Amino acid sequence: MAAPQSKTVVIVCPHCTTRYQVPADTVGNRGRQVQCAHCSRTWEAFAEKVIERAGRKPEPDATVTPRAPGNDDDQMFDAMAEAELDAEFEAEQRAVAAVEAGELPPPPPVVDEQMRSIEEIKAAIAPQARDAPPAPPVDAQAEKRRQKAFDQRQSMLTRQLPLARVRRILRITGLCTLVLLIGAGFSFRTQIVRVFPDLAGTYEALGLGVNVVGLEFRDVKTLLALRRGSDVIQVDARIYSVAPGTVEVPPVVVTLLNSENLPLYEWSVAPDVPVLQSGE
Repeated sequence: MAAPQSKTVVIVCPHCTTRYQVPADTVGNRGRQVQCAHCSRTWEAFAEKVIERAGRKPEPDATVTPRAPGNDDDQMFDAMAEAELDAEFEAEQRAVAAVEAGELPPPPPVVDEQMRSIEEIKAAIAPQARDAPPAPPVDAQAEKRRQKAFDQRQSMLTRQLPLARVRRILRITGLCTLVLLIGAGFSFRTQIVRVFPDLAGTYEALGLGVNVVGLEFRDVKTLLALRRGSDVIQVDARIYSVAPGTVEVPPVVVTLLNSENLPLYEWSVAPDVPVLQSGE
């Protein structure tokens, strides 16, 4: 008599792709949370493939975990092992719920031994850093000479640039213009003051006298004389031309002042020569 048929399902670990064949009622239609015996990680398992047990063994799967001898061909867990597995599943579910609620710290991440071994191998075969040789002592005098030579070359290259030549020409032109203006202001100060009388004070402050008329009194003498029984003050002077050209000699106004510099009496005197040449 043939044995009654029972169904088994195949579940696959999504972390390490290990497959397990378990009874269909262990997983159920809605799935359940299981733990992988290979990588010890949990996942929500659902039935992947249903196998009918009919007195013949299913085709071997290369990725199915080998089953221990002595058990049923299609039975991975016995009743006691299944009860222990259920208890472990429930404990794992409670631990996950406690971690999500914040009652327990999260479990430490699983370190891949293979990756750690690869990192260790890379670290072992990596070239070791060598200490750099000590730098030779720096000669301060030689460094100064090199810096000075570099600055000279840099300055020479800068002077050869077109813009530098333009700036140099502008500076020289401006300096020459300034010198010419100063010379003209000194040489033609009389003519400048005639046009701009306010500049006379500026020339006086610089110690440069300005004679706009072009005439000056020299050899001034004061004499006390007696005329008609009275004392008379006699003032003698000579008029000289300080202008570069011919100058007309205008009448001379003589003013008598008191102690407060107020005019008491004044009169005009006509010179004997109406025109003077330069230096006369």
